[in-house]
Amino acid sequence: MLITTQNEIISMMPTARWDKPQELFGYIEEEEAVALEPLLGSALYRHVLAEYDRLRAAYTDITATTVRPTGKAKEDARLAHADVTERLEQIQQGKYRETFVTPTPGEKSVPEEDMAMIKLIRYCQQIEFYQMLAHKAGLLGVSFNGGGGFNSVSAEGYDPADDKQREEMRKDAWMSAGRSTDSLLLYLEADAKGAQRWTKLWREADAFYLHKDLLFQTAKTLNEFLDIKGERKAYVALVRDIRFCQNAKLEPNIGLKLLKAAIAYANEGTLPEPAEGEDVSEDDRKEAMGTLVEKLRIALAFYTEARRVSLEPAREKLARRDSTVDADQALAQACRFIGEHLRELGEAAVGTPIYTHTQARKEQEERDRTDAEAAQERRRRAACEQQRKHLFTAFPASARSVETK
Repeated sequence: MLITTQNEIISMMPTARWDKPQELFGYIEEEEAVALEPLLGSALYRHVLAEYDRLRAAYTDITATTVRPTGKAKEDARLAHADVTERLEQIQQGKYRETFVTPTPGEKSVPEEDMAMIKLIRYCQQIEFYQMLAHKAGLLGVSFNGGGGFNSVSAEGYDPADDKQREEMRKDAWMSAGRSTDSLLLYLEADAKGAQRWTKLWREADAFYLHKDLLFQTAKTLNEFLDIKGERKAYVALVRDIRFCQNAKLEPNIGLKLLKAAIAYANEGTLPEPAEGEDVSEDDRKEAMGTLVEKLRIALAFYTEARRVSLEPAREKLARRDSTVDADQALAQACRFIGEHLRELGEAAVGTPIYTHTQARKEQEERDRTDAEAAQERRRRAACEQQRKHLFTAFPASARSVETK
C-alpha cells in the first residue's frame, strides 16, 4: 500500500485523528485495486509500490509537504510517531529535524529522480484516500457492536456531523479524487512526452494517454466533439466505449482498411498511397482525408454519447435514441462522402465495402445504360421498319412494277 502512516493521512486531511491508521488499511487497499491500479497499469503499480518502500526507508516519511532526509531513517521513523513532547525535545536538542521540500527537484538534498517519484506517489495517495472517503463515508460514521447493533460514532470534544456536513464531505472528497486523478494523468503524460521515466511501464495501462488505435487518441481530441470538461478521467472511462463503437459501428460500414488509414492520418498525418492509375494532387488527398476524419469523429462521438447517457429512466431512452439517430445520420454522410471521393482517398479505399458497392453500382449503371441504348436502338429499328412498310404499301397495286409485284 502507498499509505502506511498517520502523518500521510493527516497531510491530506488535517482534521483526521486516527490513532491507528491500520484500521483504514482495508478500505485503502480496496481503492488501490479499484481506482489506482487501473490508472497506472499493473507494471507501473508494482514499480511505484517498490519505490515507496525504498523512499520510506531513505526519507522516513513521505507526505504532501515533507520528507526527512536525515540519514537516520530508523530513529526518525520512531520519532515521527512518538509523543509530541518527546519529539519537541528532540528537535530542540538538534537530534531530529523536519525538512520541508518544494516540488522543485534538487532542493533540500533530495535527488531529482527521487523528487519526481515522491510527487507521483503523492498524487497516488490523494486518489486512493479521497476515493476511500467518498465511498466509505457511511461506513466510517457507523459502528457495529456485538449485541448493540448499529451505532453512530462520535468522540469526546467533537460534535457529530449532521447529514448535510456528511454529504458535503463526500462531495468534496469525490471532487478532490477527480482532480488528483486528472493531475496524475497529466503528470504521467508530461513525463511520456519528456523524460519518459515510466512510459514503458505505463504503456500497458488502459489509461495510457496515447491510444494510437483510436480516432480519439487523447482526452483533448475527444473534448472537441464530446463534452467531458477536458477531464482525463472521463476520457479513460470512455475508452472502452469508444473502441467498441469504432469497431462495431464504423468498421463494418467503411472497412478496416480505410478505418486504419483514417486513424493513421488523424494521429500521425500519414496519407495512404494513391490508387493505381489515379493522378490526384497531395493537397486534394489531404483535404479529403481531413474531411473524412472529421465526419467519422462526429459519428463516433454520437455513438459513444448514446452509450454513456445517464439520466432518469423516463428521459434516458429518448436521449439514447436521439444520439443513435444522429450517429447514424453522421455515418451515412461519411459513407456518402467516401463514395464521392474514392479517387482522393487512394489505395486505402480500394476493396472496402463502399468501394465495392460503388463499383458495383457503377457497373450496374453501365449495364443499365447499355441496355437502355440497346432498347432504344431496337425501338428505332422497329420504327424504321414500320415506316418502310407503310411507305411500300402506300402505292396502288396497278402502279407497281413487275419487280415490285
